[in-house]
Amino acid sequence: MTDILIASHGHFASGLQSSIEILTGMGKQVKVIDAYVDDTDYTPQIEEFIKSAKRPAVIFTDLKGGSVNQKVTLKVANEKSIFIVTQMNLAIIMSVLLDSEPLTREHLEELIKQSQVELLEMPEAKQEKETVDDFFG
Repeated sequence: MTDILIASHGHFASGLQSSIEILTGMGKQVKVIDAYVDDTDYTPQIEEFIKSAKRPAVIFTDLKGGSVNQKVTLKVANEKSIFIVTQMNLAIIMSVLLDSEPLTREHLEELIKQSQVELLEMPEAKQEKETVDDFFG
C-alpha cells in the first residue's frame, strides 16, 4: 500500500478521510492535515510524513499554488519518490489507495487521467406526485 497524506485548507482533508472510511473502511490508512483551522503550524506534520513514509508516497493538496500546496512543494523538493498531486478529488485518492500496481510516475499519471473531474449540471428530475388513488389503482 502507498503511504498517503491529504493536506487542505480547513476541514476538506478530514472530510475526504471520512468519505474514504465510509466507502472503503480504509480512512485510517491515510494521514490528513486540516490547515488553518486553528493557530497550529502544520509544517511539522508534513516533515513527519516525509520522514516516516515508505517510498513511493503521495501527498494530495487542494489548490494548485495555494499556501498548503506551496509549503508541501517546498518541503518535498529534494525528496525522491514522493509525488504531489494537487486539485485533488475523492476519485484520485481512492484510485491510489485501492490500486494494486506498483506506483510509478507513469502509473500515477494514468490514475490521474482516469480520475479527471467531469463537471455536469444534473437535469431537473420530474417529480410526480403520488396520490392515494394512484397508489391503490
